[in-house]
Amino acid sequence: MIKITHKIKAFTLTEIMVVIVISAIVAGLAFSVLGVIQKNLRSIEDNYAYQTKLQSLEVVLTIDFNKYTQATWNQNSDQLILSSPIDQRTYHFYTDSIVTDIDTYMVKTKQKTFYMEGTKVGSGSIDAIKLTFENTTNLHRIFVFKHNDPSIHF
Repeated sequence: MIKITHKIKAFTLTEIMVVIVISAIVAGLAFSVLGVIQKNLRSIEDNYAYQTKLQSLEVVLTIDFNKYTQATWNQNSDQLILSSPIDQRTYHFYTDSIVTDIDTYMVKTKQKTFYMEGTKVGSGSIDAIKLTFENTTNLHRIFVFKHNDPSIHF
């Protein structure tokens, strides 16, 4: 009687266990990298939202500075009052926000500098403002000015 033995080609239990362990390590690394990427994306999203707020504030200040004829800074109450014979807009500067009649900008102001004809002023009529903010570099500041009416010199 002839005995025919055929070996069945298959993986051993040890080989399968090694593959499972390696697969688990790769999957663990992939999930940890995914967590880092998600954290970075949230950080980028927050920075973009903050820069958008700053740009929006700059646009509104530029429009209002050139829309109203008179700009006055009241240092005692931290208020910027922009007025014309028809209308008035007030900006209230707080430590963590700038509030207008229409909107609130959640930005922390580090320094406010006011100018009248190129000279720094502490209070009174102004024609330019420079704002620097917390959590930004000096490159991210707002400088807004208005063109003065020549009749103020007469």
